[in-house]
Amino acid sequence: MIRLYSKRLLLPFIGVVQVAELGWGRALSLDGKNWAIRYAHNDNEQVRNGPFRDDPRVNFSLVVTIDGEQLETRAVHPSLEPERVRADSQRLFEAIRNVRIPFEPADCYEYWLLDGNDGSPLALLHACVDEAEMQLPVPPLEWLSMPAAELAIPDPDPPVQATYPLPVNYRLQKQIEERAGNQPRAAWFERSAVTEGFPACLIRDEWADPECQRLCDLYLQRIAPRLLMMAGLPRTVRQQLEQAACEHVFEVERFYPLYPEVVDDSLLNTARVEARLRRANDV
Repeated sequence: MIRLYSKRLLLPFIGVVQVAELGWGRALSLDGKNWAIRYAHNDNEQVRNGPFRDDPRVNFSLVVTIDGEQLETRAVHPSLEPERVRADSQRLFEAIRNVRIPFEPADCYEYWLLDGNDGSPLALLHACVDEAEMQLPVPPLEWLSMPAAELAIPDPDPPVQATYPLPVNYRLQKQIEERAGNQPRAAWFERSAVTEGFPACLIRDEWADPECQRLCDLYLQRIAPRLLMMAGLPRTVRQQLEQAACEHVFEVERFYPLYPEVVDDSLLNTARVEARLRRANDV
């Protein structure tokens, strides 16, 4: 039976991946159009037959790429059975052609960095789908922003005392590190529809210090097109993110099919039309 679900890609958060899973094969997509089918293989029988699909000891080989209706097969790893891989890949291909996206989120087990002062959730470090995965090694107790080389964030008001100030990304990262304290702690939470007490955008978004608040706002506004892929956002938060996302029309165009909910469809449709017009004018 094919299992369909979505999960967040974290540390840093870059979006929500759609997953179609069949045994040890997985079809993965970040935009609902381009897919990669990967198949697990491992020489360790205990690992291969174990319950953990995200065990770091398990290797995944790329066996198929899909762009729309175009399917391209790759060489199969020697340890795999070619006929089984091809049959499972075909089943996954048929499944993703005939289902509606986005899939329901399944990563309800969350590992949060805690505030060093009051122990409240400060920043999400990791999330997993199955309870058993909580027994696997966890990431270091350090929240990571998207690298500035991949996500440039203009700062309209850089520090005057710094000739070459660090990018917003890393200043926010340092800010969260300091808030976690000298002896950072983290904890697992099982969450579904519960939102109270947890930052909606995966990091604390309310700060007493004006400069800390400014950096946080700049970062969240820049990743808004990706944050909108998450389910369960409060309506007011989603509305604010939609407004911020429209500053990045190409990203809205790319990720729009994966938005589970839209508050102002006319606003986002305008952004998508602008993306098409700008692309046409560049030809």
